[in-house]
Amino acid sequence: MKPFPRALALLLPLLLSAPHAMAELEKQVVWKVVDPRGKVTYYDAAPPKEVEGKVTRIEVDLTANRATLTGVGEGVPTKTLPLTAPELKRVRADAELARARANLEAARKAREDGKDPTPEETQWIGKKGGGARPVPTDAYHERIKALDASVKSAEAELERAQKAARMAAID
Repeated sequence: MKPFPRALALLLPLLLSAPHAMAELEKQVVWKVVDPRGKVTYYDAAPPKEVEGKVTRIEVDLTANRATLTGVGEGVPTKTLPLTAPELKRVRADAELARARANLEAARKAREDGKDPTPEETQWIGKKGGGARPVPTDAYHERIKALDASVKSAEAELERAQKAARMAAID
């Protein structure tokens, strides 16, 4: 396998996840739990099964500026509520922050998985006393630079998303 297709194969999962990330920006799901004492807790993932109280799944459509409330485990009809501009801004910022964290994690994993040179990226150099030692080729160094650049870009993206989330929380 040539170095360029190998690098492309390593970066392909990141490129294929971009449409999924854009779809995630359009919809945010939040879970609201009201326990028997009236305490309200929000989850960004489905709450554990052992949680007591009324559970409501809230789907926020970021493109339409509205939220859909669905009661879980009951015959409650679905309600659609309009979001105020600050609420919509916060939900969008939270969705962007979650996407940025996932991208950074994927970039770091790709970097960690690709740190060792492949056989095609290894050149064997003879030693003075006999034998040979492996030396990474330029293709390996270029691939590592690309992986490092994607991590750095994902870190910058996360930093921007964190700043936007802080600003949205202030509004």
